[in-house]
Amino acid sequence: MKTGTPLLYKLLLLNLCFSVGWSLGSPVFSTFELASSDKGLSVPFNIDEQPAPIIEHALDQIDKAKNVQNLLGSLNNMSNKNCPDCEKQLANLRYNQCNRQNDYLEKELAQTSQGNSLLSALTRSPIRVNSIIKPMCMRMSMEAKFSASSKSFRQCAANGTTSQAFRPCISENYFKLINNSFDVVSSCMKDFIAPGESEEMQKLDVRAVYALINVESGFHVNAMSGTGAGGIGQFTQPAIQDVNTNELNDIRIALESSKNRLCSRLSMEFLDSMQPIRPQKSYACDRISLKRGNPVTNMIYTYAYLKGVKKDMNSMIFSNRNYKSKFRLSEYDMNKVKRALMVWSHNTGPAGTWTPAKTLLNTYYRNRQVTNADEFINQMQQYMQKFPASANKSSARRKETSSYFPAITKTLNDIEKNAGGGSCVN
Repeated sequence: MKTGTPLLYKLLLLNLCFSVGWSLGSPVFSTFELASSDKGLSVPFNIDEQPAPIIEHALDQIDKAKNVQNLLGSLNNMSNKNCPDCEKQLANLRYNQCNRQNDYLEKELAQTSQGNSLLSALTRSPIRVNSIIKPMCMRMSMEAKFSASSKSFRQCAANGTTSQAFRPCISENYFKLINNSFDVVSSCMKDFIAPGESEEMQKLDVRAVYALINVESGFHVNAMSGTGAGGIGQFTQPAIQDVNTNELNDIRIALESSKNRLCSRLSMEFLDSMQPIRPQKSYACDRISLKRGNPVTNMIYTYAYLKGVKKDMNSMIFSNRNYKSKFRLSEYDMNKVKRALMVWSHNTGPAGTWTPAKTLLNTYYRNRQVTNADEFINQMQQYMQKFPASANKSSARRKETSSYFPAITKTLNDIEKNAGGGSCVN
């Protein structure tokens, strides 16, 4: 999907600055700073069958209808509050007034908010001041990616068919569901995607995932492209198949082994109790429907796919005896390069990133070492044009893949310099 127009960003920023009382500042990040900011950081199974439990579920001993709000409240200890103005920003959040063209999610949201499920609690719960990603940044993402008149959205009928729809109304309930879902999923998945890393590095990974989703869907639960890529992470059939086959069991084990009961609850409700997302295009509603656990399910799949990409990159490049000695970077800059290739691979596929990366290492870096992370990332953009993987050889795909990461970075910088106080991360 194409990114939002600069005009939409400017109009939105003027509105937000008037509401919150900010002044537009000068840029604080250069083009390739997506993975480098330190500002404000504090088994396979048959997918057509109900998966059987693979471990003794932590929540088997927990009353499922009890203390959901207490579990959500535990998030307050999971991130630092480094945003003195966040309370003021929250108080000044503005929501859309719904009309008959865009209110089609409101009835479903009202139904979702009832009951004792985690999804219900996420819809009802107030927005935390110290969310990992600042709520104002999330609000801008939802407004600026698509215009209100965009019809890049699908509405699901009871029989599973979809129909074209306008951008859904960004009501308070809708925003709370999206913002709280990403906060919970990110809090629970950051250790899965970056095990053993520092809190700072893990939050930079969350920031990268936020930036990716921002460009892919603008955080709209029912965004769908003409090719069928759908939902928050704009998932395609091959990506869903990959997650179902290679990642779901590991996610369940990691979440249900967590000391945080909220993470166990996340697995119990969205991975154990529900059928996995079916990859076929005819099951498009699996990717976008609230009744199928979205946006939470799609967000979990997004992190899962990126985890798989990181494993592939380590195997093919960073742990490969032919290439690992070529990198002479600090731990911080090494993670910056890995993060860039991870995000890039969401568009190109793993082979679409490691093919030009290995060519770059075998040519330009044949007799030298990588000592500058930004230079390597800039060169990757050129090598995706010159030496693409076989699936990306068309002129259109060369252009799209080479510009994918720079476009994500630019969009993030535009948001952060105007709405994040230096960073969108708390």
